[in-house]
Amino acid sequence: MSEGPELTIDACPACRSAVFESERFCEACGHRLTADSSGVGDPGAADQAEPALGLENMQRVQFDEGLAAAITDRGWRRQRNEDAVALAVAGDRSAVALCDGVASTSNAHRAAQAAAAAAIHGLDHALQAPIRPGQRELHDLFNQAFEEAQRAVTAVTEDWERASDLSPSTTLVVALAAPGQVLVGNVGDSRAYWLGESELDRRLLTVDDSWAQDRMAEGVEPGEALDHPEAHAITRWIGADAESSEPRITAFEVTERGLLVVCSDGLWNYFDEPAKLAELVAAASDPSPSGIARWLTDAALDAGGQDNITVAVVPVGPAQTPAVPSEE
Repeated sequence: MSEGPELTIDACPACRSAVFESERFCEACGHRLTADSSGVGDPGAADQAEPALGLENMQRVQFDEGLAAAITDRGWRRQRNEDAVALAVAGDRSAVALCDGVASTSNAHRAAQAAAAAAIHGLDHALQAPIRPGQRELHDLFNQAFEEAQRAVTAVTEDWERASDLSPSTTLVVALAAPGQVLVGNVGDSRAYWLGESELDRRLLTVDDSWAQDRMAEGVEPGEALDHPEAHAITRWIGADAESSEPRITAFEVTERGLLVVCSDGLWNYFDEPAKLAELVAAASDPSPSGIARWLTDAALDAGGQDNITVAVVPVGPAQTPAVPSEE
């Protein structure tokens, strides 16, 4: 059995929050760290982890609902998985709720788990309704799902042993997919991508709630904003200290077959361009949703695996055109 890399915890030079060896940014304040991020973790790192007491301590957890699949992996450097994902499928409709717990806050893993479970429950009506809800009703359901997630996270207890004075918090991205339509909502910087079969039909569907994105919205050049020490610091989240749980909602009309990919920054920090993700998907040996989720997760591990990695994959096609009766 090979030995995994020793986990080293230092203090962020800007805010003194705990940071792991080889992290590129402090998750508490977004400060750029000087550690080398080029090394690839050793699979033996999983053998050095604490005993498995819950999902957050397992190296990898897989979910396969046929029409949709997801994987959440602890990565090589983290002591526990503070990501969470929930899936639900009914007929030709799928829902995904994916969270990345804010590492600097108390019980971040429980915050992520609570938010994902509450949000997916909030979309149950959209999945089960005999007639697909209209746009206004769907927007209302999304807002309610995020409100339920907010209530669930505020009910998560503080972690006094870790002595964090920040309330449990998490990002949240939710997606609902049906033939012809994808609807996504997000708070924080977990993302949803659309990867259509055509090279011109690939895009990022979400907008990050981050310091850099906020500055770019104010007119700052992308290069300047992204090079700032606080570029990756999130500006909105789900939790007791959040100003609002209202999501940014984006509706996308599906006109050709493609994949909805929902992920945490453990994946997109390495592959943030839709075109690059599409290249990875095209190289997957197993084209099923579970096979592609596994392929993307392994690619993030091969690239360094510095953070928890969570990926959900849902194939979506255009709406079926009703058949026109032929005239006798």
